[in-house]
Amino acid sequence: MKSLFGFRERPITEHHIVLVVGLRARPNLDKEVRELLIGMREPTRAESGCLRFDLHQSKVDTGLFFVYQIWQDEAALEAHMQCAHTLKFRDRAPKLLDGPVLLNKWGLVV
Repeated sequence: MKSLFGFRERPITEHHIVLVVGLRARPNLDKEVRELLIGMREPTRAESGCLRFDLHQSKVDTGLFFVYQIWQDEAALEAHMQCAHTLKFRDRAPKLLDGPVLLNKWGLVV
């Protein structure tokens, strides 16, 4: 079943990988970072192992972005890291971001 956002509705298990990513745009580059992240949204959602990809931008500080992802498993996440749209992001990010990408993997506690 698909949800309102087009994601496959499945319960999350302890085997899924939840990826939380935080990014800060360099001063005056928030629009460019937003466009780059929007460009990743649909190709990432189309990947077979992607269960969720949500992009958020701070309402208080528009240079702050938060990406919430759920992956079927570690193999799906590793495949994502080698996709053309991910490699494009990694290539362009250093010019647009103020500091490193803050990435944390999470697992459901059951």
